[in-house]
Amino acid sequence: MVMRSAAEIAPIGSRPTIRLRPVPRYEPPFDDESTAQEWAESAVLDWSPSRQPPQGPPPTVLPRAEAPAVPGVSGDARLAVRRFVRLCVEVLNGFRPAAHLRRLALPSEAAEVVAQGLAGARRVAELRKAARPGTHRPLRPAPVAVIKVMLCEPRPGAIEAAVALVTGDRTWAMAFRLELHQQTWTTTTLLII
Repeated sequence: MVMRSAAEIAPIGSRPTIRLRPVPRYEPPFDDESTAQEWAESAVLDWSPSRQPPQGPPPTVLPRAEAPAVPGVSGDARLAVRRFVRLCVEVLNGFRPAAHLRRLALPSEAAEVVAQGLAGARRVAELRKAARPGTHRPLRPAPVAVIKVMLCEPRPGAIEAAVALVTGDRTWAMAFRLELHQQTWTTTTLLII
């Protein structure tokens, strides 16, 4: 059996030519932006029956906006939050000492961040001890797990996050702020409730 390509199977001239233009790399403009003309001309389909390449000058390139506003949180910020949350959960579960939070904290705020992590780890340990007072054999403690992470970037270079945590039947909340200092995301505030 001989395999034929789709171009050989389709009869010539049966379908119109479709010409696609590249889409700009950023979100559509907001109502208050004046670059709507660029979006109106970005995706034009050519339904003419001829298969000739378009004649004339190449399409004009419109100037791009300076730095378009990125809605939501940047990818670097999400990665930094994920890394910090993972480290905090390991501290709360007792897999890491609270002192490991120091390397991700701003030096002037490191003592407070470590103290919050230590206090949270102690509370989790107390809950685990209280959960098994009358049992003869030790129960495997329920690990602290992340339920939900909510992020916002109030300004470029600053992230504020709220994290819902659960251990056993107890729900916790953790809030923190990360700031970009010398190309590194550092924690300036940590609060575990």
